[in-house]
Amino acid sequence: MDTLVFQNIIIAMVFGFAIGLQREMKILYENKKNDFGGARTFSMIGLIGYVSAWLNLHVPFFLLTASLILGALLITAYIINSSEAENGITTEISALITFFAAAMLVYEKATLAVFVAIVVLFILNSKDKITEYAKVIEKRDLSAAIIFAMMTFVVLPILPDKPIDPWAYFNLHNIWLMVILVAGISFFGYIAVRMVGTTKGIGLTGLFGGLASSTAVTLSLGRQGKNSPALSKNLSIGISLACSIMLVRVFFEMYVINPELANHLLTPVIVATIAGYCFIGYLIFTAKKETIIHETTFKNPFKLSEALILGIIFGIVIALIKFANHTFGDSGVYVVSFIAGSADVDAVVLSVTSFAETGMSSITVLNSVVLAIVANSITKFAIVAFLGNKTIALHVGMYFVISLAFFIGTYSMVVL
Repeated sequence: MDTLVFQNIIIAMVFGFAIGLQREMKILYENKKNDFGGARTFSMIGLIGYVSAWLNLHVPFFLLTASLILGALLITAYIINSSEAENGITTEISALITFFAAAMLVYEKATLAVFVAIVVLFILNSKDKITEYAKVIEKRDLSAAIIFAMMTFVVLPILPDKPIDPWAYFNLHNIWLMVILVAGISFFGYIAVRMVGTTKGIGLTGLFGGLASSTAVTLSLGRQGKNSPALSKNLSIGISLACSIMLVRVFFEMYVINPELANHLLTPVIVATIAGYCFIGYLIFTAKKETIIHETTFKNPFKLSEALILGIIFGIVIALIKFANHTFGDSGVYVVSFIAGSADVDAVVLSVTSFAETGMSSITVLNSVVLAIVANSITKFAIVAFLGNKTIALHVGMYFVISLAFFIGTYSMVVL
């Protein structure tokens, strides 16, 4: 007999044993009286799943019959256990998955079977975290996730992927794709902040808050500087960390639209990010450790109204850049990129990057992105200088000077 059969039997019993052991430990730690099966039972279920699939190659409908018998046993076990205690059906479902994962081994799907088993173990072992997150994430956040799915898989495919105007300014498909990309990044940061909370340290909330909205973090922490000057260095750390996300975010957005073009900025982004974090590290090591609770309000980026506003902004920026390019050439594009970038760097980055495929020169696109980054940095520094105090303005200003100096310097050497 093929040694592969024995190998697969061992694999089936091992991941069945692992899943069963996890369920057995759960019973032990939660002081439950009973539940369906443990390590031995699940290893046997894995064995039965593999043998049933193997016999199915020679006896028609054997796997189907075995599945129905196991299903009936699991239903019976659930009824018995749930009558004695308030048990869920997680263990029974895990047993069923173990059975079918083991059966997959017969059809030479060993990698997929092991992957399924590992995912099941991860989910089972994450119950406490999932419960904790469920308490933090609100119904409106779930609604936003559903809207995201609708925007991506329902709305995007039906939008025409061609210009809808005589001047070829507006491509609704491309504009909506930009909205999904930017809102998706912001939504990840938004949920991350909700999960981490605002009491886990200025570093994490600054970083994740930067994904959601570095402007919101800058406004919030800048205002606190007026009332809490003793926390100025810690507040500066939070603002700098939030702003440090901008370069990484810009690179990622460009990479999604045009990977080849984005790679030109990879080295400048890496060098500038490292230089900026070195300065932030200096602030961290010289600051008095304080826990800062900041009530930063982030807009849910997947509210339909927010998505529509974002789409309108992108459409306007695209039209302005195209008009400037046709009318004034590169200089017009640079002026619009700088002005628009001071308000929204994402709109400029995605707009000019998409133009690289329609005739705009790569150097013009890259220069426009750099100008937008510089303009946005100036805006954030102005916010800090106006709302914060002199200490915060000094530290955040130093961060921008160091980061931008290395970014522009490296860009000049590598690209220009």
